Amino acid sequence: MPTKRAAAAAASIGTNIYVVGGINHSGTLAKNEIYDTATGTWSTGAPMPTARWSVAVAAVNGIVYAIGGKDANSNDLNIVQAYDPVHNTWSTKASMPTAVDGADANVDNGMIYVVGGYISGLGAVDLVQIYDPSTNIWSSGAPMAVAKSGMFGGTIGANIEAAGGFETSGTTTDNEVYNPTANTWTTKRSMLSARQAGCAGSIGGFLYAAGGVKVQTSLNRLDVYKPGSNTWTNLAPMPFGTIAPASATVNGLLYCIGGSNHSPATAYFTYVQIYQP
Repeated sequence: MPTKRAAAAAASIGTNIYVVGGINHSGTLAKNEIYDTATGTWSTGAPMPTARWSVAVAAVNGIVYAIGGKDANSNDLNIVQAYDPVHNTWSTKASMPTAVDGADANVDNGMIYVVGGYISGLGAVDLVQIYDPSTNIWSSGAPMAVAKSGMFGGTIGANIEAAGGFETSGTTTDNEVYNPTANTWTTKRSMLSARQAGCAGSIGGFLYAAGGVKVQTSLNRLDVYKPGSNTWTNLAPMPFGTIAPASATVNGLLYCIGGSNHSPATAYFTYVQIYQP
């Protein structure tokens, strides 16, 4: 990646991955860098209007949505900005009802589900904030059983997985699944290791959880969750442990991009680490 950074977020459209926002030694970023997985090359898109980190990102119908996050003063944001890759332009959408950072955004049936997050001075939250891009309207879903941020999430079938993360008191192995149709959460088999702020994606009906942090030092652990058998399995570790990388899946591969070495960070990465199940 051209810019070293952590706490950016990513979404894929076709074979391109859009990595936006983040933080590094120079401060909070509005960067929008685009990785073409077909050619292995990077290009630069129009920057976000609002620089931020710990942002949630999702793509629906060819548009990238950047939701919430923190500004340069670590204020939580409810800003929603949408990027149109065809015209290389950003627009502002309806604000998220509750400003959070460290939430996870996943898409099901054209809707964006912003799960959990953190509110400065309050702690982790159990919120489910639902955005309909077709109407530009927000609604609420049933809260999680465990309030947390920085989780490993993904959409598997019609369900949304939310594994691990940070409770206000520390990292957790909690694993929950949300059924949008029933608007219910179900607790599943706990993660093998408590951690937060890693790389995650759903491929072939499984959730892959890579990297992250438990206390301070970056992890290179990779585990997979299989909903059918409700089991976790440890897999080959990442080449480089990383905290708060951007995550995306394209054509059955998991991409973990950037991140940092420690919490708080002393080094930021440009690595593109790719896992093939």
